[in-house]
Amino acid sequence: MGSEQYPYKGILDTLANRSFAQGTNAWTDTSNTTYTVGTAGQQGFLSITPPFLDHILYPTMTDAAFVTEVHHLNPKGEDSGVVFSEMQGRENGSGDLMQLRLQRCLYDKFNALRSETGGLMEALRKLKVQDIREYHAGAYQPQNVTLIVVGRSLKPENLLSTLEREVLPTIVKHGQAQGPRPPGWRRPFVESTTAQNPPQIPAQGLTETVEFPEQDESVGEIMLSWIGVRANDFVHDLGLEVLGEYLTDSPVSPLYKQFVEVDEPACTDISFYASTEDPTILTVYLSAVPAELLKTLDATFKAFLKTLCEGDVDMERMESVLKRQKLQLLESIETNAADMLSTNILADAIFGPEDGSELGKSMDTMAYYRQLEGWSSAQWIALLEKYYVNAPNVTIIGRPSAALADQLAKEEKQRVAATVKRLGPEGLAELGKKLETAQAENDRPIPSDIISNFKVPDVEGIDWIKVESARSAGVAKEVGPVSDNQVQKHVDQDGSKVPLFVQYDHINSNFIEVSIVLFITDIPSQDPKHLRSLLPIYLDSFFSLPVTRADGTMLDFEEVVRQLDAETLSYSIDLNSPLQEGVTLRVKVEKGKYATAVAWLGDLLCGSSFSVDRLKVSTTKAIQNLPSEKRDGYEVAYAAYRQLLNDEATSTNVALNLLNRDEALPELLVRLKEEPEKVVEEFEGLRQSLLNPRAMRVQVKGDILAIEDPAATWLKQYRTVEKFSYSELVPVKLSQHALSLLGREPSKKVVIFGLPSIESSFGFHLAKGPNDWNHADQPALTVARAILNAQEGFLWKSIRGAGLAYGASISQDTESGTISYRIYKSPDTYSAFVAAQELITSIVEKRVEIDALTIESAKSSLAFDTANKESTMNEAANAAFRNVLVGLEEGYGRVALARTKDVTLSDILRVIEKYIAPIFDPSKSIGAVSAHKAKIDEMATSFEKLGYEVEKRTFGDADDDEDGSSCGSEGSASGSESGSE
Repeated sequence: MGSEQYPYKGILDTLANRSFAQGTNAWTDTSNTTYTVGTAGQQGFLSITPPFLDHILYPTMTDAAFVTEVHHLNPKGEDSGVVFSEMQGRENGSGDLMQLRLQRCLYDKFNALRSETGGLMEALRKLKVQDIREYHAGAYQPQNVTLIVVGRSLKPENLLSTLEREVLPTIVKHGQAQGPRPPGWRRPFVESTTAQNPPQIPAQGLTETVEFPEQDESVGEIMLSWIGVRANDFVHDLGLEVLGEYLTDSPVSPLYKQFVEVDEPACTDISFYASTEDPTILTVYLSAVPAELLKTLDATFKAFLKTLCEGDVDMERMESVLKRQKLQLLESIETNAADMLSTNILADAIFGPEDGSELGKSMDTMAYYRQLEGWSSAQWIALLEKYYVNAPNVTIIGRPSAALADQLAKEEKQRVAATVKRLGPEGLAELGKKLETAQAENDRPIPSDIISNFKVPDVEGIDWIKVESARSAGVAKEVGPVSDNQVQKHVDQDGSKVPLFVQYDHINSNFIEVSIVLFITDIPSQDPKHLRSLLPIYLDSFFSLPVTRADGTMLDFEEVVRQLDAETLSYSIDLNSPLQEGVTLRVKVEKGKYATAVAWLGDLLCGSSFSVDRLKVSTTKAIQNLPSEKRDGYEVAYAAYRQLLNDEATSTNVALNLLNRDEALPELLVRLKEEPEKVVEEFEGLRQSLLNPRAMRVQVKGDILAIEDPAATWLKQYRTVEKFSYSELVPVKLSQHALSLLGREPSKKVVIFGLPSIESSFGFHLAKGPNDWNHADQPALTVARAILNAQEGFLWKSIRGAGLAYGASISQDTESGTISYRIYKSPDTYSAFVAAQELITSIVEKRVEIDALTIESAKSSLAFDTANKESTMNEAANAAFRNVLVGLEEGYGRVALARTKDVTLSDILRVIEKYIAPIFDPSKSIGAVSAHKAKIDEMATSFEKLGYEVEKRTFGDADDDEDGSSCGSEGSASGSESGSE
């Protein structure tokens, strides 16, 4: 919005982009609003901090900024604005509706925690800019601001000197330098009416039902909430967290065995979590509850908790849970220290003593774990009884309602019609002029000397994380030259030749993670599309099947889970990471248990038994989850986009697509009941297609120098693998190798999905892009995207600034060789598409200019982007492995960054015309959109006028689909010839 010292809208993000940052961010929780900026290196951070704080404490808050950033009516009579678009996208979602009702049940009108801090749409329609100014004047004072700084390369004395020199004088000028407690000041959540009116629940408890818009009324959600502990009761707070893990952390946990891992699941997921308020609110969320159980499951669930109190806690399992929790805390320090520290400091700033005396205690988590390790079964039972069984609770039942979906659509249509009638043509035209005037004021050019005087830091000041890599002797070492470093020498000293491609990435860590990337090859005689359709259940059931270990020991699925939990820190299997067509199995252990990890990898891959009962349970849960997934407009649009892009016969990624699962899973469940032997045979075929050692790629990540036998362990612990030569190594499969005809040659196709559950719309539109990371156009295209996507940059002003969407960006996927325009939470995706089309055309035709300072700022922001992708040891090691997988040189991210240095304006204009403009040319692009079903006819007509062939789709409701098709019917985008995934 601009600030007192920097009175130009967008200047903060412009300056941030010149500070090795990528703009700024902010979010509002019930107890705080947090503003963030992150930079690569100290120099940029010290430069951006003064204008960052000036914008927080002394923003301009103009009428024009309110129009575009908060709320306005567009010339069609529709509500718009950035904040309104965000809330339109979430206000009527099941989770938001249930959470708001919970807050209203817990807190009275004198407690601020009952608020929807995002702003309800009805309130936003009435909000005035003066209301915001008055709120800011009362709350945004220095004594109510906590500056939290975390990072590796910042010297505290330099920060304090900057604050004293550049920030303090402005605070003094405003008469606000009165210390942490000026006369009359009360801390908002410690001394206010909110603190004096704590949450209350009637002794008999309270149950309320909330309807949410959804055509599929088969499953709903349930929230059960209790009042928890005070903010400074660190031991019991941690104890409740551990108790929740014990009850729900795996298929063998008490609650999962009772309600989830059964033939007819009462829900598909149970999660325990606590809020950060004082006192905390403890919540249990039951997902995908069958409609017929919504009224009764609450009582059944609480009765079972009471039953648990009549027995003993499994102390052996509790010991395992505590050990894993401690290890995961240590892991978090390695992988996510900044967020972990910030969260603790923030909670202490809001609810802790003013002198900070409890901050250290809030972080002494290991000491509290040691206390909990001494607890008896009786103490754990007492904790469960006190806070859950014997305490009253609020139950919120989320029930899907097709009638409400229709009602909301009808009300919105009536609201717009009434606005159009009330304002008439002249009034609507005036709305357009008001918006244009606001945009013009917001887009006042920032004087170039202000920007140029804000110097871009030296990239040499970035403290990059070093990863030393090595490869095992055998096929891996024959791929190409290896580094001459201590890690390679350590691996070479082992002397063993491993008949697998194994990459070792050394970082300073207490843990070792071993990953195997698998690619489907050598598919047996079965239909490849059908065989891949089994993959979702193969992955879902992977860790909950019986296993015969290499030594012949047979384990039922419960024992498999118990042993994995006891012997590992974490384990997972998924698709799309690090490559879109690869299935990646990971096991993470303490670094002394490397052999354990390798042994488990072999046994899980080769020794599992496809139990029909376990496959049925996994399939039933997956089907039960589908309705909630289909309520997510972004995911549905993305699924339709991927279905257009990928080829069903050759793409593995397609198997996990929501639309494909919606079609395949019900059929699989029927076949598991009618021909189970045949299905098991097909699963065996899928397994064999994944186990070709010539196609596997292995990463060992962690303290490699601490491993005694980095290579020989594979020969001793992994299942027997036949030797093969380097020439037999199967090339890594990329997404570009599994494209449909439309994916290879995008043209004229748009799929529009109509959903009853969303009010916003989402869009993906794509054209061809470079499919080689070292393509000559990559540097210029990288800079061009940074320019277009910059906060307060071209797309920001044309789309977000005009209230056409909450977010819009140009995205590149080199792996598939595509480039796309993505629209997030838009009142009208078509309008956001056309506005971007007009912008890109204006740039290509040089009616909109890109100046030298904009190019310089974009290059600066790329330094942050590169550093941020490798900001932890773990991420840096992942980047090193991905570089090897796709054949890139060591440190490719920094190499690519260096290549952008010499990009010129002519280079940028050339690649925008070559790659980005085609996204908006129907003859060279395809797209997928999700919107409320009442809007798809109008939207389809609009895209058809542009020259696209439009297909309208809905979920399984053919009667509603007049000239398109229902999902999975003959008219849908299916098969490799039509361009489906």
